[in-house]
Amino acid sequence: MARPRLISDDAILDATRQVLAELGPTGLTLAAVGARIGLAPPTLMQRFGSKRGLLLASAARSPLMVLRAVAEAEARNTSPLATLRDFALSSVAHIKHREELGNGLGFVQLDVADPEFRTHALAYTDAIVDSSARLLTAAQEAGELKPDVDTAALARLTLVCFNGALQVWAVTGWGSLTDFLRDQLDLLLSPYTTE
Repeated sequence: MARPRLISDDAILDATRQVLAELGPTGLTLAAVGARIGLAPPTLMQRFGSKRGLLLASAARSPLMVLRAVAEAEARNTSPLATLRDFALSSVAHIKHREELGNGLGFVQLDVADPEFRTHALAYTDAIVDSSARLLTAAQEAGELKPDVDTAALARLTLVCFNGALQVWAVTGWGSLTDFLRDQLDLLLSPYTTE
């Protein structure tokens, strides 16, 4: 009979994200993740097969994390636009140093070069764009956005703004990341709002 798992895959994948922020995908090792979560590297090998398998599992989980974060933001807000801002800002609130963000951006190389990682990156992107479009449409219906706004196009532009702000801040470190991102989102959305 197999022994029960005392540490869930979700806990391991949370630890993987923390180690990725600190070391990047090339510096991440099974030993580093294992030390963070209290498991031996062979246990991680047994569950995920390899470092690549662990990173793929982390990437596969990303769209679900987006949907969870959007639901949490919706629970905290009544305004669809406030929900969108909350989702964007809370998703980066844990990042305090440019190096953390730079290490996370290192994952983009895998997303571009490796078809399996790219599949997960596209699903992650779709989760963000689809959630943003839904919130922007709700904002339009609530009178927060002008009626002639193409919410699907604005959702894609919101993603571009978000990703661009992260990359610029990783290089410049202008203020706090949340303040910088809030300013960029407000500048992007202000021409389309009814306020």
